[in-house]
Order: sequence, then C-alpha cells, then structure tokens
Amino acid sequence: MSLVATRLAVVLLALAGCAPIVVPAPPAAPLPPPRHEVAPPRARLAQEDVPLGFDRGLWHLQGTLTLPARDVGARVPVVVVVHGSGPMSRDGVMRGQIGLGFGFELPVYQRLAAALASHGFAVYRYDKRTCGSFNDCADNGPSSIPYSMLAEAFSTSEYVGDAVAALDAVMKSPAVDPARTFFVGHSEGGQLVPVLLTERPGVRAGVMLAPPFHTMSVVLEQQSERVRWSFTIAGQVERAEADGKQLHDAAHALAQIERGTHLGDPILGQPAAMWASWIELAQAAPALARALDRPLLVLGGSYDYNVAPSEIEAWARWLDASPRAAHRVRILDCVTHALNCISRPDARQITPDDIGHELAPALLDEVTRFLDAQLATGG
Repeated sequence: MSLVATRLAVVLLALAGCAPIVVPAPPAAPLPPPRHEVAPPRARLAQEDVPLGFDRGLWHLQGTLTLPARDVGARVPVVVVVHGSGPMSRDGVMRGQIGLGFGFELPVYQRLAAALASHGFAVYRYDKRTCGSFNDCADNGPSSIPYSMLAEAFSTSEYVGDAVAALDAVMKSPAVDPARTFFVGHSEGGQLVPVLLTERPGVRAGVMLAPPFHTMSVVLEQQSERVRWSFTIAGQVERAEADGKQLHDAAHALAQIERGTHLGDPILGQPAAMWASWIELAQAAPALARALDRPLLVLGGSYDYNVAPSEIEAWARWLDASPRAAHRVRILDCVTHALNCISRPDARQITPDDIGHELAPALLDEVTRFLDAQLATGG
C-alpha cells in the first residue's frame, strides 16, 4: 500500500470512530380513528292539550290549545278553528246533518285538532259565545240572556271579533310561531274566513270547510227540499212536510230581510236582527275572497245535506276569476256536513255501519297538504 493510501485509511478510521451511533426509532403506534362528536338528542315534548281562555268585553271564552309533539323551545304553526252556526262547543259535537241522524256524537273540531297536531300544527278551538252555562250549550236549553240582548250579543259580527281575539290570544303562547298562522272555518265559520283574512293580513291562508256561498235565504230553501226528500224516503211523510215547510217559511222571511220588508218577527226562534248580521257578512264574503292576496282552500262534500255541493261549485266559479291568489276548491266524494264519510252511495240504503265515526281521510289529506304548501312557499 502506498503512503497516500495508508494515510487516507487512517483518516477514515478516525472519522468513523467519532461518528454518533444511530439507534433506529421504534415503529410508530397507529393513530386512533377520528372522533365524531355526537350531539345529545334534543329533549322532546309530547302532544298535549293546554287550557287557554281569553276575554272579549263582558265575555270570557274558554278554549283548548292542542300542541303537537315538538322539541323543547320550538315554535310551531297554529290553526284557529272558527265554528259553524248554533251553540257550538270547542269540540264541535255533531249528531248528524239536516235530514240524517248518525246515531252517535262526532266531536268534529276535537278530531280535526288531533289530526292536525299529529301533523305538526298547533290548533286552538274555543267555546262559541252561544255555548255556555246560560243555555247548557243547547239550541233549546235554558237561557239567562234576555231575548232583547240576543241580536246584539250573538250577531255574526261578534263571532268575527271573537275569532280575531282568539288569534291574538294564541299568538302570545311561547310554543306558537306568530308568523305562521291560519284560520280554518266550518259552515258559517267557513263563510267568515274571507272576512277574517281581510281583517288580519298577517294570517297566511284560510281553509273553508262546507261554506255556503249564498245567503241563508238560499241555503234554507235548499235544506227545505232536502228535508222533504230525506224524510219521505224514510217513510216519515208528515215530518217531511212539517220540517220542510218550516225551513221554507224561514227562507222566505230571510229573503224579506234582504229586501228590507221584514217586520222584525223572530225567525226559527232567533231575532231578525241576528239573521241580518249574518246576511250582511255573507253578502260581503265573495267579493272579499276574490280580492285576497292569500290562498283559500274550499272543501265540500257530496253527501252534505246542510250545504249543497252546488254551493261549493258556486265558490269554484267565483274564485276561478280571482286575479291575486291561487285558490283550490274541491267537492269530496262521500263527505257529509260533519266531515265524516258515508260509504254507501245510495242514501236510501244507508245502514249504521256505513256512517264513518272519524273525519274523512281525504278531507284531512287535502287540509294538511294545503297548509304544508303555504309553509313551504312562505305564503
């Protein structure tokens, strides 16, 4: 080996002796899988009925607010139910319709509230001012109200004011969203829905169930014919004539009120001025409905003896020309004035088993789809 090579080897050995010893690192432990934070389930409240009353002048009206199952702190849309004619309670109990008894009681408004609540809506229903301890909530019950006060206290304009006050009361509930409100009226209450939407422009839409289009002078004449027919086919000819004549005479008297020639005698036991109030609002309702900028759902039934399908057809023709809102009008097969269904098409062959004990599913489907559509569009 040359001298140069020997010296280079010595240098390399010296450098090697000074180099640090490298200890290989242990293999890395596997990383734990990423953790996904799971939010705790939100507390839920069950569907419930809550007592809720309100004052209007000298009257205190009791009611029930049905709240749907919901998250704690959630605010839900609300429907205010507007009664049909007569001394209706918050439950809206009906035992039949003109010329046809069911053989059982159907709490129409209570069933409607339960169905809508199961669909996520709060529903407020209250005892009509014509239903109270003063008359046992009956047409012929004892009354502590002087006859002279009936026309003023029970005028249809007062029912409108009560419905508006009911809406104001329910909007104060912390469970209710005051920006998502609706009126659902039945029979006389249905006819008042255009008036109520005009009074309260913040209400999103209205549902009219079995609403007359014409005044009661026309409707009572239709009922007179229906009563004659229904009791005649039931073999009760004398009752057919008596009840039919009573309704015909009442229709004639109401027509006199419209012409301004009525002398003021009671009509079907009620003051003429009370009927005049209903006539005035009924005459205004179609024009108000056509002028609305919010939609209406109008539903009637083919088996309705109180408000004939021709009345719903009149609403359809009238609202078809509405320039500002897309309304929906339907006549539902088999549905009665009490909103249940009679399954047998031939009325002369009806048996108790043919009469539904629940509200017609087709009607509930129409109502819920309409309300859902208004929430989806922000209508």
